[in-house]
Amino acid sequence: MQTLPALEKLNHSISKTLLELEKVPAENEATDELVLNLHGLVGQRQILLDELLTFPKDEDRPVLESQLALTQQFEQQARRVLQHRQELLHFGLKSKRQINIYKSIGAK
Repeated sequence: MQTLPALEKLNHSISKTLLELEKVPAENEATDELVLNLHGLVGQRQILLDELLTFPKDEDRPVLESQLALTQQFEQQARRVLQHRQELLHFGLKSKRQINIYKSIGAK
């Protein structure tokens, strides 16, 4: 079955990309490229998983269960990255509002 080696390679790439996203600052231009890459990798992984699920066999059960666990792990990693980015955005907006308040006070 050719699907499994390709799936393992994709899983490794997705994991590596998520780790890079956690390390790269949000304002870095590489972030957009990493997110785009991650989106493509997840799409490819979904196609391979669909192939596995087309005609499932009993011996595929452990593989499918491990892929489900990996999917949940990837989802948790992605949620952490998303939450961190949202916190940074919220902090940036809050700081911008405070600066505008100080500017309006200084203008009076």
